[in-house]
Amino acid sequence: MSTKKIQVLQITDTHLFASPHSALMGVDTAATFEAVLKVVKSDFNQAQCVLVTGDLTQDDSAESYHYIKDALSDLAIPNYWLCGNHDKEALMNAINPTAMKKKVELGNWQILLLNSQVPNQVYGHLEESELALLSQELAQNPDKPTLIALHHHPAPIKSQWMDNIMLKNPDEFAAVLNNHKNIKGIIHGHIHQAIDYTFCGIPVMATPSTCVQFAPESNHFQADTQQPGFRVIDLMPDGTIETQVIRICDQPMEIDLRSKGY
Repeated sequence: MSTKKIQVLQITDTHLFASPHSALMGVDTAATFEAVLKVVKSDFNQAQCVLVTGDLTQDDSAESYHYIKDALSDLAIPNYWLCGNHDKEALMNAINPTAMKKKVELGNWQILLLNSQVPNQVYGHLEESELALLSQELAQNPDKPTLIALHHHPAPIKSQWMDNIMLKNPDEFAAVLNNHKNIKGIIHGHIHQAIDYTFCGIPVMATPSTCVQFAPESNHFQADTQQPGFRVIDLMPDGTIETQVIRICDQPMEIDLRSKGY
């Protein structure tokens, strides 16, 4: 067994555009993404990998994927991508195929990356093939502590509008999880806020967007003034997880709070 922790970074919901400094709800998404990367480079450049958990693009453009690929390559840290509801899987596979892995092994840990995207829909769903792959990997490696990553949240978060677009088959997901004891954590994006909760008794960690944040426990769409951020996940040798959310600044975010959607 490895005696060293494995550090993983989660970056999510970058919502980048073809045009370098386009704005989403008044926020320059490239500028805030670059601010996150600046903190990563200065303080977390020894991490073993970066997980980018969906909604890389806002405008479905090849340019936005090339931009994030080039920006992340400057970190010199392996990075892996997941589809969010805004993404185009075919473009992601064409532009950065090495990032589209389903499984990453680091030390005595494994990370399984699940595609919860439903093309042309905002809600999520895990296809039978994804659940079968998950079950297979968990069964074949029962002694490997496992971190699971997906885009959509698997359980309600007390936010009506967001819970309408969560994972639509959480019971099928739970049926697989309940058959295995080596799952130590689940991470996701989509909700643009930091929340820690449990699903099937497993710790679940949601992570802030690198751009716009959403107000917690809101029945209708509402932006928030919390700063962009990312998550640091330390996978420990004993199979436990230590984690923290890093914000790029402690001042309120300047954002168009009148916006009715994104």
